[in-house]
Amino acid sequence: MLIRIRRFLCSMLIFSAVVLLPSQSSASVSMTLPQYISEILLNNHSLRAGVKRVEANYYSVLASVGYQRPSTNASFTGSYVTKQGSESNVFAGNIGVRLSQRIDINGSYKLDEQQNILGYEAERANFDNTINTMIANAEEIWWSAVLARENMKLQREILLQRSENHRVTTEKYNQELVPRLDIVRSEAQVVEAETLVKNAETTYLNLIAELSLLAGGLDVEPVEEELKVPEFDVALNFEDALSYRPDVRAARINLERAQIVKKLTAKGLSPTLDFAFQVTPWSDPEGYATPNNQQAGASLVFTLPITDGKETKYRVFNSDRLIQAAESNVKAIEEQTRRDITVAMNNWRNAAASEQDKKRQVERSEEELRITELMYAEGMGAQIDLINAQTAYQAVRTEYLNAVKDMYVALVSMRKAIGDYSPEENGTWNEAKSRYGKGNDIIGETGLKTLRTTHNKKK
Repeated sequence: MLIRIRRFLCSMLIFSAVVLLPSQSSASVSMTLPQYISEILLNNHSLRAGVKRVEANYYSVLASVGYQRPSTNASFTGSYVTKQGSESNVFAGNIGVRLSQRIDINGSYKLDEQQNILGYEAERANFDNTINTMIANAEEIWWSAVLARENMKLQREILLQRSENHRVTTEKYNQELVPRLDIVRSEAQVVEAETLVKNAETTYLNLIAELSLLAGGLDVEPVEEELKVPEFDVALNFEDALSYRPDVRAARINLERAQIVKKLTAKGLSPTLDFAFQVTPWSDPEGYATPNNQQAGASLVFTLPITDGKETKYRVFNSDRLIQAAESNVKAIEEQTRRDITVAMNNWRNAAASEQDKKRQVERSEEELRITELMYAEGMGAQIDLINAQTAYQAVRTEYLNAVKDMYVALVSMRKAIGDYSPEENGTWNEAKSRYGKGNDIIGETGLKTLRTTHNKKK
């Protein structure tokens, strides 16, 4: 069973981090993850462009079946001939109204309408896939920013530690208890820590810029909340993933459309029947037009094609190969789905195991650093031991943060693999009409609700 978007997004609130902010981001809007995703769905320019493309395809379908309906036109014809010799100038004209309709006697109308509708549904599924990919990417950047801010806090903490150690070393040097080399070493450690702080701040600000881009230019930052280790809460079901993943749905729709196109193409030499009805309200002289003045006429034309230079034959061959290509494409995406789920699960297990391992290492490293600092302050330890303990502590704390980030990334990859970030869409034309209506903007009241609840899946 897939997770509903609202429950999923609300559960993600407890995973935000509480860390120090750089001064440059003071004007940013602090948001929770659900609020940020809502901003993307409402304001991301790429998504809005995609919405308009889907809208355009909808109108294209409505226009494509126009030839199946009766067409009416009115015409006016006039001519003027100057006199020759004793003859008078001659004026002739008429007004005509014509109604024409091609009668579908071979079933091609229905097939053509179906393939155009499926083209729209494929466009919609591709748009859903864009949402699935974009929201997954946005959440991955979100958690990267959260952990980058935590790393920034860590590097500042380490800078304070090394600054304090440099102060202690300076006092010892002034008391002639340590050589000049210890001063040089401790100062180098401070400079290194300052560089790491700047690098951490730059990384965080770059990620914030990425978040801003996805939110349509709005300056945002993750809300300050307690950072917790994520739990695996994704219900794995490969068959459900094939049902809900939008690129799988698009591939299957394209296969169905290719099959219908082949049937439609095979009717290339089918007979046609055309009906026409024409009225001449006015004609001068009366016999100038057919039918004559104030007369009506009807015609029925049956056409039986005999040969078309083998065009239909080779178009059918072409359609058949496109069906085979679509079948292979469906299988390829299904296998890719299986691969994505497997890789995401492997990455989760590896990251979860690494988090437990690094957590134990952090505890041991903290104790080792505490003892080493105490011994050095009391003059019982060597400075090189302190530097080694500080370096090891910094490395293992950084590795622990990376492990937690990898857990979040693996969860995001899993949800993306099962299509959990895409809107619910059953792929039917009636659903599309009821959702968007005729001429309604897709980002209307109902469409906006659909985008806001992107994970609203059926059990």
